[in-house]
Amino acid sequence: MSHSVDEQYDVYKESRRKARKPHGCHACKETIRKGDAYTVVNIVFDGSARSVKRCARCQALHEHLRELGYRHDMWPNERLACGIRYEDEWGPVPDDVAKLAFALPGETP
Repeated sequence: MSHSVDEQYDVYKESRRKARKPHGCHACKETIRKGDAYTVVNIVFDGSARSVKRCARCQALHEHLRELGYRHDMWPNERLACGIRYEDEWGPVPDDVAKLAFALPGETP
């Protein structure tokens, strides 16, 4: 879920939006339904631009991992897919974070 920070993005901009049409979350692959809140992340790194869409649940997980990572010079993978288990990196999963894994669309912040 996270990786060591050895370089920084040239641009990193998050925009929260409300879906006007269905989209796919780039992290969990679930559908972001019309009316759902989601986040678009625009990134420029090493001269290459890309965008990532995250549903509210995956955005909440990303924000949680960023908070943990700041203390350890780590940054979460934008698609939450680096192959590291939470428990192996950070220890037991807090209850509020574990509940996010089972949250249905619309039940997240």
